[in-house]
Amino acid sequence: MALPHRAPQFDTVLAPAELITSVDLPPSPFAEHAHYLKVRERASYAFALISVAAAVSLRDGVVRQARLALGGVAHKPWRMPAAEALLIGQRLDNESMQRAADTLLAGAVALRDNAFKPELARRAVLRALRQAGSLT
Repeated sequence: MALPHRAPQFDTVLAPAELITSVDLPPSPFAEHAHYLKVRERASYAFALISVAAAVSLRDGVVRQARLALGGVAHKPWRMPAAEALLIGQRLDNESMQRAADTLLAGAVALRDNAFKPELARRAVLRALRQAGSLT
């Protein structure tokens, strides 16, 4: 994804005749415990008000690795490694998930027309983590 400061009129860095034909991904340590949640106003709308990608690698119920990303809140997916780090070495429970969500959203500033987004994002992060950890 092209960042807006370079050339905001372009969404990608592909030249006019270029085409992506495949993407090869290595095996993921998060394959068993991952969830993507897309919250939208109506099922007919394609864009997300908030989206969350949550993935954890668990061993004996303890988080070994974690990834959290929010969509619909910035010009690109929003990650904060400090929020992910709070989960590592912890059991995936309401308290650890709430701390991670609070850290991920620390400093969030809502504008007049999207004042609902920080709380919606917080709840979506918790729901996605519960699903990823098979806690629901």
